[in-house]
Amino acid sequence: MNAERRRYLLAFVLCSVLGVLGGLTMADLRGGDPEARPRFLPPREQARDFRLTDQDGKKISLADARGDVVVLTWIYATCWDLCPAEAAEIVQAMDRVRDDGVTFYIVSVDPVGDVPKRVRKWLAVRDLLDRPVHYLMGSREELAPVWEAYGIVPVNASDEEAAAAAKAADEFRAQAAKDGLDLASRPYDRPERPGPPPPALEENPDTRDLTYRGRTRHAAGVEFEHSAYTLLIDRRGVQRLGIPFERLDPATLAQDLEVLLDEPAK
Repeated sequence: MNAERRRYLLAFVLCSVLGVLGGLTMADLRGGDPEARPRFLPPREQARDFRLTDQDGKKISLADARGDVVVLTWIYATCWDLCPAEAAEIVQAMDRVRDDGVTFYIVSVDPVGDVPKRVRKWLAVRDLLDRPVHYLMGSREELAPVWEAYGIVPVNASDEEAAAAAKAADEFRAQAAKDGLDLASRPYDRPERPGPPPPALEENPDTRDLTYRGRTRHAAGVEFEHSAYTLLIDRRGVQRLGIPFERLDPATLAQDLEVLLDEPAK
């Protein structure tokens, strides 16, 4: 097995399961309480670079943010539960630290539904158009190498299902706007579905199949489940800390960001 393949497999395992306890320092975060810090530590190496198109039509690479702390996560704009909650918690953490030192990269996991008009509206609802936020989109062919590099399982819906979901989400949000509903601040409630199928209980289940995750995350159904974690990349471009969605917390994330902001850029 070559080195590239080994590195991918390691990243995939780390990003696909909730595991390894870790943190930026032994006791800097949450007073050293290990139960409060179930994170994962990715390989301590340069984060894999990529270049995708953001909401303004600009080609943006990960290297463009060198010198800033990067918060990298994975979202689709027609999601109405987990993704908005994840983004809100990250933005709340950014609000607690010096904003000019942190860049927020969102990479799409839905190449069908995530188109510039819809993404810009998603960002506008959250007052993020004038913030250091890049929502990165592309075709499936453009996004697939990025997903693979970071061990991401995208939404598994067919193009037809994703297009129908996007249309339904547009209609839902239009009606919500008429009704004066603030969708950007809705609390996240984990959906309840039947328990995991028998293969999920195997010793080594196929982690790429998110129907086997056992813990549902998206109300839209198993076809719209996707990897949901946040990766922190330091000012030198080195990947440092992975945070599963279930362990994401604005206060603790702000502490993580402060630790990385205090480190030298070179």
